[in-house]
Parts: sequence; structure tokens; C-alpha cells
Amino acid sequence: MRSGKGKTEGLQTLQLQHWVKAVKAGGIPSIRDSDNDVITELKLLLARSDGGSLMFTLSKAGTAAWVLRYRTGGRARELTIGNFPDISLAKARKIYREKRAEVDRAGDPAADKRQVKALAMKD
Repeated sequence: MRSGKGKTEGLQTLQLQHWVKAVKAGGIPSIRDSDNDVITELKLLLARSDGGSLMFTLSKAGTAAWVLRYRTGGRARELTIGNFPDISLAKARKIYREKRAEVDRAGDPAADKRQVKALAMKD
């Protein structure tokens, strides 16, 4: 995605791979400001938005996941979409659009996921 000033918005796969690699090697993920070439270290537990409510999270252990954050009935909810790199950025965006549409239709995908899990445990 690009904004009017030529800056890239949202996350990029290469950037995510570098962050995960840095943490797994015992380092700290960082980001470079392209305007002034300043490098900023990011804090862990890392949670970065791709725009909207699709979040990339990265733990101190190097576990990366995609999370949809939303509100329903006045309550904050989270739905874990899956782990990165098992689910690519493009696939996470696709799933995000589907789940976000469900939320917009007054659905609650996190509650639905819990119900499916509970039924599976019964069987």
C-alpha cells in the first residue's frame, strides 16, 4: 500500500522476517526511519498494526502471530488468525477482511471459534 507522499503504509514481509530473526537470535527488533535514517529499537511484546485492526504480534520467545482486534457489545475482543510465517502477510490480510466483514455484520468470530473448540472437546 502506498500513501500520496510515496511512503509505504502497513507491514512488509521482509520487515517481519527480520524482526523474527532478530528476536530468535537474541537481539532486539528495530525499524529504520527512511526520512532521516534513524534506527529505533522496538519493545517486546511487539504489536504492530498493518492498518485497521489486523495486528502482528511478536513475543520475547520469537513467536509471531496475526491477531484481529475488534469490539462487540462494547467489549474488546481478539481473534488469533494464526502464526507467521505459517500464514503469510497476504493470507492474513485476506482472512482479516473476511473476519472483519463478519464483525461488521454483528458477528463475533472469537466467540464462534471458542464454541467450535468446545464442541470438538466434547466429541
